[in-house]
Amino acid sequence: MSKMAYISLTDETFRIEEIPSEQRKLFLGGRGINTHLLYQMVGEETDPMGPENVLVVGAGMLTGVAGIANSRISFSAKSPETGLLGDSAMGGFFGAELRYAGFDHLVIQGKAKKPLYLWIHDGKIEFYDASSFSTLDTLQIQTKIREDLKDPKIQVACIGPAGRNLVRFACIIHGLSHAAGRTGMGAVMGSKNLWAIAARGKSAIAVHDPRKLLEVVQKHYQQVTRTKGFLASSIYGTMIRLNNTRTQGYEGGLNHRYNMMEYGGEELDAEVFIERYETGKATCFGCPTACKHMFRVPRGIYQGMECEGPEYYGCGGWGSQCGCSNWETILEAWNLCAKYGLDVGSMTSYTAWLMELYEKGFTTKKETEGLSLEWGNSEAIIGLIRQVVENRGVGKLLAQGWIEAAKAIGKESARYMNHVKGLSIECDDVRGHRAQTLGLATASRGACHLRSRYTLEEFSLPEEATRRLTGRPVRQDPATYEGKEWACYWTECICSIADALGVCKFMTKWLSVGLLGFEEFIELIEAVTGMKLSIEEMLEIGERIYTTERLFLTREGITRKDDTVPEKFFKPWTHGPKAGTKIENEPFEKLLDRYYELHGWDRNGIPKSESVKKLGLEK
Repeated sequence: MSKMAYISLTDETFRIEEIPSEQRKLFLGGRGINTHLLYQMVGEETDPMGPENVLVVGAGMLTGVAGIANSRISFSAKSPETGLLGDSAMGGFFGAELRYAGFDHLVIQGKAKKPLYLWIHDGKIEFYDASSFSTLDTLQIQTKIREDLKDPKIQVACIGPAGRNLVRFACIIHGLSHAAGRTGMGAVMGSKNLWAIAARGKSAIAVHDPRKLLEVVQKHYQQVTRTKGFLASSIYGTMIRLNNTRTQGYEGGLNHRYNMMEYGGEELDAEVFIERYETGKATCFGCPTACKHMFRVPRGIYQGMECEGPEYYGCGGWGSQCGCSNWETILEAWNLCAKYGLDVGSMTSYTAWLMELYEKGFTTKKETEGLSLEWGNSEAIIGLIRQVVENRGVGKLLAQGWIEAAKAIGKESARYMNHVKGLSIECDDVRGHRAQTLGLATASRGACHLRSRYTLEEFSLPEEATRRLTGRPVRQDPATYEGKEWACYWTECICSIADALGVCKFMTKWLSVGLLGFEEFIELIEAVTGMKLSIEEMLEIGERIYTTERLFLTREGITRKDDTVPEKFFKPWTHGPKAGTKIENEPFEKLLDRYYELHGWDRNGIPKSESVKKLGLEK
């Protein structure tokens, strides 16, 4: 049976329970069960940095089982960065190892009296002193734990200096750069004096029909590895978006002032990185793609620096958004964020925000301890990262999150932060894609491309193809508002299910039509658990997870007024083949009406009582 551990850091005790079968049927696992537990255990009065906040760690229902990219694990808590729903997932091998150690979910409560780490192995949970980690980065911590426990195969999820220093957008790191990045889950660990979780186990995960599972996995492997999406990911990883967004005119430039970087962007090309810096590829548990780059800097001031990565988020964030086309700077910044345990999404956005404020005279060299925050300044990009982690200069403000920083800076500085519900938006600019804009505006953890972005909109698929894929036709033109509510709804459901199962979204139809979707998920679930589900039931589970998250948000005061995009999106694109493109208020509001109606929410975005009851959430 699947096990869940309720762990009290305050008195170093725990209790173990079996996961109720009813929870499995309603939420599957991973993000689904995490969301359910989080909604029950925290409220609007909960301080995200207080001991009353809980950290829920949840492996997907399929994590660690034979399959395609069954590697994901979710970390959920009330967010220190936004004050709203906090949730982030990572790949790698930690999720699988936690299940082999005997646990699917951990509910971590209270605050330890002194720094500690959890040692979880073969059904046991032990509390170990972590005070010797106080000067170590994330990679050094993982190495020390393996050495101290005399097992090189231990898998570790830990925080670095950023989490220990309570930076509000600190993340959790596993391996070289696997990150539970967004919404500040590393800050939650830091606030609890929990500096790492180590896992090792030899337990097998029970499978309902092993022979059937083998057949299904073989079929899926043949299906996936023959697709263009698989091929592109295996070569370029997420960096393929560097090329796509530039050629199509929506890379986003200089803190979203423009839709494209004005100068030097040609250097920011995936082929340039591969030719100059890539040394190999790395992968996650059970994944044939190996989409993660390994790199080494061969010359210059960072000569010899090696790491895993980077992902598009860092390349575009420090690149076009900060106006930097220096690869060595981007790679060093990525490396520092991994070692310090800083969320790359927030760090890049905060840097671009400060650069625009600096240009407009909101800040000076006095506040930045001498850093010149001009666009593209390599010294400023690296210097800000160090200031944030060391809690000095303007970094001391940023460490409290942009909301508090804007209050301190004043002068309408908040107007220049591009965010949704307090979470900074991605580096690319999706205002030309109406379904993606809707997804950005309504995403349940704040701005997020991994929860509700209808990525397929970029391919302008024929309506017949989208009907076969999503169950309803979606208009081919990305600029039209008509029918895009269904595209967003379908994306929310497939992303929720993928996170609940622990399947990487980059191996699903969220990315490319030939990859894994509801039909394939159904086959896997039946082989592994014996549960027989229809596509309609899968959509209902996805809707249940998303509505639970919406209930969390509305309890915190989120309404229609918060389901919008930055004001810059209502102004026209400045460059490229689609200059003049912008979001129009009236058709966007009508699209939002249709989206709410599809969900069964009222015009304010609050789930109706009959919708809540239909989903079995009335209790």
